[in-house]
Amino acid sequence: MSVRTVLGQFADTFKKFTILQRVSLLSATVAVFAAVVVLVLWANKPVYKTLYSNLQEQDIKEVSTALDGKRSKYRISGSSIEVPSQDVYATRIALALEGLPRDQGVGFELFDDSRLGMTEFMQNVNYQRALQGELMRSITTINEVVEAKVHISVPKERIFTENSEESKASVVVRLMPGAALREDQVRAITHLVASAVRGLRPEGVQVMDTNGNFLSEFMTEDREALYQTQTQIDQQRQIERDLENRLSGLLARTTGTDRFVARVNIEMDFNKKDITKEEYGDTPVLRSQHTLELNSSNNGQGPQGIPGVESNLAEPELLINGILSEFSKSEETQNFEISKTITREVITSGSVKRLVVSVVVDDKLEQVEENGVKKVVKRPRTDEELARLRTAVASAVGFNAERGDVVDITNISFDTSEEWGDEVIAEKEKIMEWATIGAKYGTAIIILILFYLLFVRPILRRLDNAKELDEEMLGETAIDAQLSSLDISVGSESGFPKTVEELEREIESELDESVPVDVEAVKSKVMLKKIEETSNDDPEMVANLLKAMIKGS
Repeated sequence: MSVRTVLGQFADTFKKFTILQRVSLLSATVAVFAAVVVLVLWANKPVYKTLYSNLQEQDIKEVSTALDGKRSKYRISGSSIEVPSQDVYATRIALALEGLPRDQGVGFELFDDSRLGMTEFMQNVNYQRALQGELMRSITTINEVVEAKVHISVPKERIFTENSEESKASVVVRLMPGAALREDQVRAITHLVASAVRGLRPEGVQVMDTNGNFLSEFMTEDREALYQTQTQIDQQRQIERDLENRLSGLLARTTGTDRFVARVNIEMDFNKKDITKEEYGDTPVLRSQHTLELNSSNNGQGPQGIPGVESNLAEPELLINGILSEFSKSEETQNFEISKTITREVITSGSVKRLVVSVVVDDKLEQVEENGVKKVVKRPRTDEELARLRTAVASAVGFNAERGDVVDITNISFDTSEEWGDEVIAEKEKIMEWATIGAKYGTAIIILILFYLLFVRPILRRLDNAKELDEEMLGETAIDAQLSSLDISVGSESGFPKTVEELEREIESELDESVPVDVEAVKSKVMLKKIEETSNDDPEMVANLLKAMIKGS
């Protein structure tokens, strides 16, 4: 059946409806299509994400004007501007190229427009304003900080240094909801401000948040020791994490991912030592040696020289009367010293004093075949396997037996029930995600199906019942359809049925000549229907007629 025929039948059926039926059908159609359109728009509605938050009124105006110029979709929610989630980063980059939103405070651009006749006092004030603005911009680059205010107090320079005062500064930060600054971040802020201001020490910078919490309290002298202790603990934990990560990379390739647990405990020595040693040897060492030899002789001549000198010479008396005399002297001096070694050793703080490593590994997985079916079973690790693991772990962490290090490897079968639960939860979350997506489009499909079942399908059925006969229809169907439109009621007032000739003429006149039918079949059906109606209307007359026919035969 062609589309034109169906539309024509639908129009004819619609004309037969009452006004109430027509209004109901049109209202239902409009309501269904409106619901479908709303659902489709809702399903395709873009998800908005915050572009900028906590903006000033002037910033909102400038950003919205720029977005209007770019014909970008956006909406303003309080002090925030939201755009579709897929356009957040591209929009930020585009606005950043235009210098939007404007930074809070005034920086050194304050000196771009210098005015003549400005006094030194005004120059100093502008410099302080510019410096405060630059510091505010630097502090707001921290992820947790939304806004910052910096106030600097620089005293006047004095001739005598003993009368000079130190510079001071205060910083007020507004943090993101639920965020908090760590102590190292607060210390970084104080050093940043102190480094930018002449004569300002980090201890002279006070930091607080908009809730009135004093954030730089830990930097006082009485809490400095506590901060150093915390720093040492952080350093120890960092070394432990590094060693654990090194073990994880090693064990993941040997035992499998998530089939081991490795923990490292380090005992640190944070004492700084400067040791100087002087050691002396046991064997003396010759340092210097001095040898003196004297030889003299006398040829027999008389004494000469100044009288009285002879008694002062270290020589024997000279003989008189020509007797020859000789003198010889030998002297040797040796200096010995003991060897000395001076050793200076400087031991920095933060050295590893002792290392304890504990590793727990799961059972080994093996694939076995039972009754022709392959399956994976757990098998405890042997002592040889654990020994090899211990050797590998000891080499990875730098094991030192002289230091008293300990490496312990234990094989324990892991409990995997929690992993099964996590997999079930992940599977449920995935199903819920798909169910949410399907619900958006499934609702529209269900509404269309209900509209078809409750409205379109009954109308189509009614059109099928009222459709015209087709030339291709079977003879029985055509005959029944033609008979349904014939007036074959008894028309004689005398109470007797019409003759066969009269009925044939009526049937032939009422039948549509354009539709080919079997006349004999029509006659038979008409005769049977007339006999049935007559028997129901006047059974006595039929009985008398039958009796007469029997008697006549």
